[in-house]
Amino acid sequence: MDRVFIELCENYRIDRVTSALEKIFEGMGGIGSIVKPGMRVAIKPNLLMPKKPDDAATTHPAVVQAIAGLVQKAGGLVSIVESPGGPYNVSSLKRIYTATGMEEAADETGAQLNFDLRVERIDNPDALIVKSLKILKPLRDADLIINVAKLKTHRLMVYTGAVKNMFGAIPGLEKADYHLRLDQYDKFADCLIDIYLATRPQINIIDSIIGMEGEGPSSGVPKYLGVLIGSKNGFAADLAALSLINVDYRQVPVLKRAEERKLIQPEQVIFEGVDIATVRCEDFDVPALVSPSGMRLSGRLLSAVEKIFRPKPEIRHEKCISCGKCAEVCPPKTIRKGDDKKMIIDYSKCISCFCCHEFCPEKAVRIRKNIARRILEYRRTSGGEG
Repeated sequence: MDRVFIELCENYRIDRVTSALEKIFEGMGGIGSIVKPGMRVAIKPNLLMPKKPDDAATTHPAVVQAIAGLVQKAGGLVSIVESPGGPYNVSSLKRIYTATGMEEAADETGAQLNFDLRVERIDNPDALIVKSLKILKPLRDADLIINVAKLKTHRLMVYTGAVKNMFGAIPGLEKADYHLRLDQYDKFADCLIDIYLATRPQINIIDSIIGMEGEGPSSGVPKYLGVLIGSKNGFAADLAALSLINVDYRQVPVLKRAEERKLIQPEQVIFEGVDIATVRCEDFDVPALVSPSGMRLSGRLLSAVEKIFRPKPEIRHEKCISCGKCAEVCPPKTIRKGDDKKMIIDYSKCISCFCCHEFCPEKAVRIRKNIARRILEYRRTSGGEG
């Protein structure tokens, strides 16, 4: 049995967040049973890009601060470790830490912000696709990883939470290589699962006090949910988060593939704490739940159908400031600046990974759907299978 603990948390006041987290850790046997004196504990938040905490695109600093305080109380040595989107360097990390409130959280607790840029290649024997990978050395060296995700929608993978958050263990622009090589939904889902299995966070917390709906993971709308979710099993934590926002887990590639790989048995997951039915959000806006990857096709035909149905990114030039961030993070390098200084997408090479949409600081990239896609696609605003 996998246990998930769901606790009410009305806002980000540090006392409220700490109280809810204490209850979650008590359900796991108490923080003292997890963290031992002198243990090196890496907190891995979601710091997608330099966004303010109120934008709901990143893990809220109050959650990180509260976890750091509890770990330190148990005698642990805390570091905050993340590789956000884009280049992995000291200047980028400083900008991210400041904008997202992590610098302040570190100042309040004495936790160490990571600036160690070393990586380590590891073998991954439990993997299906990613048998060997490079991860951040500070995560590799930690005695304990606490994975602190943010509940958000995701244009490519429908939802992002605990399992997908460990994609941030991959250094900088090396993430783009995975997007480029694994451009089918299920294959990329298997990649994310493999990375989660390689990094093996022992504790998974999902910041779902305020989540993001709509055009996530960076351009959506904050949505109040009022709970924190915790589990030793990231797949189980994600299952609870999807139940909270009333989405069938089988519509989410990562959870669908995890069940097929027998990494999660939903009927064996127990939700404890607050009754999730009493806090469930019935109208959480989740675009792009319908995908041709669910069709029973194979080989070249499946690839052809996916290319036809896949939406494409489109640059809104009235909002674009030509900063070049989209070109920087584009895996197939299909975006460039034209003679008129406007950004241009070469759709013949576009793999619809939506990295440009995900990392645009001006929300100047939207998702364009063809007619067939618009007919078949719907927005999830209620439960069940649609």
